[in-house]
Amino acid sequence: MTDLVGDARQLSPEAQEALRMRAVAALRAGRDRREVAELLGVGVESAGDWWAAWQAGGREALLSRTRGRRVGEHQVLDPDRQQCVRQALIDHRPEDLGLGG
Repeated sequence: MTDLVGDARQLSPEAQEALRMRAVAALRAGRDRREVAELLGVGVESAGDWWAAWQAGGREALLSRTRGRRVGEHQVLDPDRQQCVRQALIDHRPEDLGLGG
């Protein structure tokens, strides 16, 4: 493997996307996964994953996406209860509510 890329996770999302596109272009041109991986400094498995994604979903499957949970996903309190807690903290001191700080 070359030092061309290093750890691709350190690249910007745009650079990662460009790398995936370059890999797919090379694979479409007839190069094998191992050769593409060595040429771009990525893992063979990554090259294979990008190829499979492209075959299944085209260019759209290789675009960068926001990572992590969506805003509001997996929250313990529903919006009404969140508002009640906010209002209680606005109307009272933490000690009045039995909170330590």
